[in-house]
Amino acid sequence: MLIKSNKDRNDSYGFCFQDIQQNDIAAIHVIGCEERTSREYYWDGRKRGDMETYIFQYTLSGRGVFEMNNVEYEVSPGKAFIAGVPGDNRYYLPEESEKWQFIYITLRGQEAKKCWNFINQTYGHVLEFPSDSSLIQYLLSVFQDTTEGKINDPYINSLKAYEFVTECYRYFHNRSKQNREIPENINRALVYMQTQYHKPLTLEDLATEANLSKYYFIKKFKESMHTSPLQYLTKYRIEKAFHFLQHTDNTIKDISEQVGFADANYFYKVFRKIVGTSPGQFRQKNSPVPFNHLIID
Repeated sequence: MLIKSNKDRNDSYGFCFQDIQQNDIAAIHVIGCEERTSREYYWDGRKRGDMETYIFQYTLSGRGVFEMNNVEYEVSPGKAFIAGVPGDNRYYLPEESEKWQFIYITLRGQEAKKCWNFINQTYGHVLEFPSDSSLIQYLLSVFQDTTEGKINDPYINSLKAYEFVTECYRYFHNRSKQNREIPENINRALVYMQTQYHKPLTLEDLATEANLSKYYFIKKFKESMHTSPLQYLTKYRIEKAFHFLQHTDNTIKDISEQVGFADANYFYKVFRKIVGTSPGQFRQKNSPVPFNHLIID
């Protein structure tokens, strides 16, 4: 059942379904778009009851204040606060602000809890989001679907909640990749792996190419690429093997050597672990789920 609250210029929708099995994963508790002008707008996270919920509130115009552990954060246009309640937090319209217009979504469920914990621990509680970002656009689309009565059973509700959680993860994953600057010495090692992958490369070879000690090279590589040098090299070799299996008639043993594996049995084991099927099954299209493009992240 959908419950709508409409007061002044505020639209909020609460969801109450008898079938609550999906709530264990993720569910929308409330979603709304509001404009607050009264100082009576004040929420204390320590006085919100026992139900655990997870709030994402994005400012459209005006500004509000979010407090966490006695630290004040301004939530101006383009910013959102992300917090769980109950908790040691407050948010409200401050004296010096004429209004606070915002869109928000409140979730329940373990997946929402894990996502909010990840964001808070990694990035903080008040963050900026471009209005045209996929995350904010998705939030707007969920609100639109709600106003049109399209979220009318617990399964659609849970799906939309889980998709919002996924959009959160994707947004921060993409932001981390965009902000990543690869140092020149690490880039030299990357180019070396991409051109010499067919050779029996060692960590010492890669560190020498980067002009770094082996252990410092491993540390700097992980900081830049979020994976180890040998994991990156293995992934690159499997991508190349995938191509050769598709586009050549070379034997699997020959392909394993072409991509830098001295032992064909080890190549077979690694390929199966990453791709989910053996090289032979893939080539014969006998994989349980056949495919002809490989994306490894």
